[in-house]
Amino acid sequence: MRVVNIVSALTGAFALIMLALLRHAGAGGDMSAVLIGGMLHLSAATAGLTVAGRSGKLNLIAIAMVLVGANIFAGVIYANALAPGHPFHALAPLGGGLQIIGWILLAFASPERR
Repeated sequence: MRVVNIVSALTGAFALIMLALLRHAGAGGDMSAVLIGGMLHLSAATAGLTVAGRSGKLNLIAIAMVLVGANIFAGVIYANALAPGHPFHALAPLGGGLQIIGWILLAFASPERR
């Protein structure tokens, strides 16, 4: 689960970078949407760091879905703030859906530590 730890930490760092960049750059996008993207991104990063110490394939699959979904969803939000009307807007439901399914799978994954 070392990869989960690395991806989670980088996801958190990227979220903070994007929040600061978009806030200070004065991007014309909707900052409330950017804050939602940051919240989704940071919560997924936190979950990933928590699950990284667990064992089991279901934990790995679930957290991968949460992290991939968060990166897609938040990425679409950030891209929209930087370049409104971008063609990736349609990916937001995919990212959100992956996150939802991943969180549900985590409910059934073993909480046992390695």
